[in-house]
Amino acid sequence: MAWNQPACRRLTAALGTTVVATLAATLTACGGSSDSPHVASPGDTTAPAASASRKVLVVGLDGTTYAQVQSALLQRGLPNLGALAVMPASTGGTLGTTTAQPPLDTPSWATVLTGTWQNRHGVTDDTVTTLAAPSVFSYARSAAKAAGTTQRLGAAVSSAVLPALLKADQQAGNLDTLVDCAQVDTCVTQNSVKLVQSGYDVVFAQYTAPAAAALASGLQSDAYAAALNSVDQAIGTLQAAIAQRRTANPNEDWLVVVTTSHGLDATGATTSAPTLENRTAFIALNKAVNPVLAKNGAPAPTSEATLAALPSEADIVPTVLAQLNAAVPAAMHKLDGAPLTASAVGVRNVQSTVGQYSASLVLNWQNPTIATSPITVLRDGKPVATLPATATQYTDNSFATTSDLYRINYTLVRNDVPVSMLAQISYVAPTPLATSLTNSLAAYYSFDPLPPTDRKAGSTIGPWVIGTDGGSAVADPFGGTALAVDSRIDAYKLTQNGADIAQSPQFTIGFWFKSDCTQGNGTGEPILSNKNYTSGANAGIALGLFGGCEVRFNLGSGGKRDDIQGMKFSASQWAYLALSVDTQAKLFSAYILDPVLGVQKVEDKAIANTDVTKLNGLATKVWGLNDDATHNYVANNPGSLKGVMAYDDLAMWTRRLTLDELKTINGSHQPLSSLNP
Repeated sequence: MAWNQPACRRLTAALGTTVVATLAATLTACGGSSDSPHVASPGDTTAPAASASRKVLVVGLDGTTYAQVQSALLQRGLPNLGALAVMPASTGGTLGTTTAQPPLDTPSWATVLTGTWQNRHGVTDDTVTTLAAPSVFSYARSAAKAAGTTQRLGAAVSSAVLPALLKADQQAGNLDTLVDCAQVDTCVTQNSVKLVQSGYDVVFAQYTAPAAAALASGLQSDAYAAALNSVDQAIGTLQAAIAQRRTANPNEDWLVVVTTSHGLDATGATTSAPTLENRTAFIALNKAVNPVLAKNGAPAPTSEATLAALPSEADIVPTVLAQLNAAVPAAMHKLDGAPLTASAVGVRNVQSTVGQYSASLVLNWQNPTIATSPITVLRDGKPVATLPATATQYTDNSFATTSDLYRINYTLVRNDVPVSMLAQISYVAPTPLATSLTNSLAAYYSFDPLPPTDRKAGSTIGPWVIGTDGGSAVADPFGGTALAVDSRIDAYKLTQNGADIAQSPQFTIGFWFKSDCTQGNGTGEPILSNKNYTSGANAGIALGLFGGCEVRFNLGSGGKRDDIQGMKFSASQWAYLALSVDTQAKLFSAYILDPVLGVQKVEDKAIANTDVTKLNGLATKVWGLNDDATHNYVANNPGSLKGVMAYDDLAMWTRRLTLDELKTINGSHQPLSSLNP
């Protein structure tokens, strides 16, 4: 658009004589004959004096996809936007977490306004129009009141969803002016210029024409290109207003932020599908961005990992508050982003996962820069841990006493920069470990420490071949050590010194077990066995690992067998396995207590075929761990696989344990050693 005389007159009519008089010095091209588009100065980007009057203009655009904007910039179009540092950014939160939100107008603008994701601001889709988190206007107003100063805050918006989102701020006095332009973008420019020239401290100007053009005509249409040029000229007009304002008030320091709500699909439509295109936005600034966080003109992301590494829309509010000297202190911090213009960088990409037994929360994050001072962790505003500067994980397992749904605000302070994350857990309080578990306990290995020692002194555990040790220590579910047995080096055996547990009238064998299930194929592999397991019908007992993380419980007596099959556990998770046998009643039961799959049980199945007098297998009082009692299972069973199995808290009782007792083993989050057996 050339700034010729007719165009200037149209602008004059649109803005009103008062505003145009203040812009006269800037819009000098109105008297010229150049056909080049008007480009406003991005403003002075040098560091302001401490006494500077800090102000902010945020320009929000619906429908301006980063790909289309970048393409236009490469062709030297959109000169006013191109005068800023334009970088790709993410929206939509993190997929698969409580922060994830659809890339729709209302949730996206809620994030731009609050610096939070839907688990804080509560806007889950376009039907929700009330913010559950403080807006940037609320933060700015509170900071001004605390400092004993006054600020004027205003917004002119075109989107149909924004007046409802901002209504509460207007009613609370956080917005001095809210203009609903009802999809008329020229109204946005006119009123935003008035706000700038009237000395407002924060101005939010929001446009919708590109989204309307994309939906009606597509991203490749002339109408869409014209809409992009239109909002670019509006940005130029606003920049010109700021420049004129600074001419009269040289102590003013302005931050200009331009962003879009979300991406569009290939047809130009807004959809809730969480695709890379829909979740890619952009942020443009008139000030230098910390190069660790973003790069001007970076390519659009092509993977989830690339998208996650970008700045996000949650970073806009912290950036605005930093400009206003209104940064939220760590003890009160509930923002999911961090300022993009800060010289120091805190942690990035904070995520939370629920730990073992739904009893802990595990925070993970990235450290983009080196830091010499420690990381401080705050939980709901109170410091709970000090970690090394290089730490990237924190586990919190002491935040609750009763089972309930907990939402906890964690703040990580690194390089004096706070970044927060709202974590959620359906906490399950531990149950006391049944004291009866010490009754009739015949053998017990806590595996703390290694080499293993039977606390009841009735057996030994060690490698089959002395000097060839496939055992190693790994972390157990309780913060101690467990025994990992790698049968590719050598399996382990348990040798009973006294009475054979399998000859007791009643007995139970139980232990914590973990495997990645790579050994679990159609041929299987013994987990624990006192028999020659070439056939389940052979005399003895076997717990075998088969395909799909299936555990099979087998009793045999030579030509005859009884089985419990089809019970599964979760790969690479600690699960409790138990076999209970009553030779007098000729009943047996199998249990798997899994952190994901829950309690699986087959109780009191009849021992219909097996001669229970022959459950001692090879009669050597030897049990193989990750092998059978021959120490030759793989050789005897072509197709079976060697590998790693892990064991913890292995115990044998000369009685049948009840399901309630077993549930306390699973639910107490404590080893049997805590009972001092």
